[in-house]
Amino acid sequence: MATSLAIALSASANAASQNKGGKPQSTAPADVAAINTCLTAAEKSGGFGAECVGLVAHPCIKEAAGKNDDVARKNACAERELAIWTVKMREALKNVQSGGFKDIIEASQKTFAASRDRFCAVFDKIEPGIYPAGASYCRLRETANRTLSLIMLGVAVNEH
Repeated sequence: MATSLAIALSASANAASQNKGGKPQSTAPADVAAINTCLTAAEKSGGFGAECVGLVAHPCIKEAAGKNDDVARKNACAERELAIWTVKMREALKNVQSGGFKDIIEASQKTFAASRDRFCAVFDKIEPGIYPAGASYCRLRETANRTLSLIMLGVAVNEH
């Protein structure tokens, strides 16, 4: 399990991912630290880390509620955390691929990304109050959950 912790904590505070507009989205050191602390606690208790998903976005979304531009703010909150999970996913993918599953994982990731993007687009077409942060939050959840699975898979394929 030490390997999973190393992967989970490898996202640098200066890392960047792409938000839905294709613009670089930086990760804040405090946000990365909050998720890393949660993942460490989950690992120590034998957990999967699902409780760490939304840790950054939820308080931000709550704070944005009721503001004139709350829809845009809520989207930005979700994209802020999505940036962290995107970096963690890249690291987890490298770890899984080093275990000998490069071709399978690359093909699977293409399918995952396309499926996630098609599925999550639906959430931008419904009333914003029903699912705050719409497609951005959906991408955050889907990416984070996939990342958690990849972290565990990376541990399993690199045990020996």
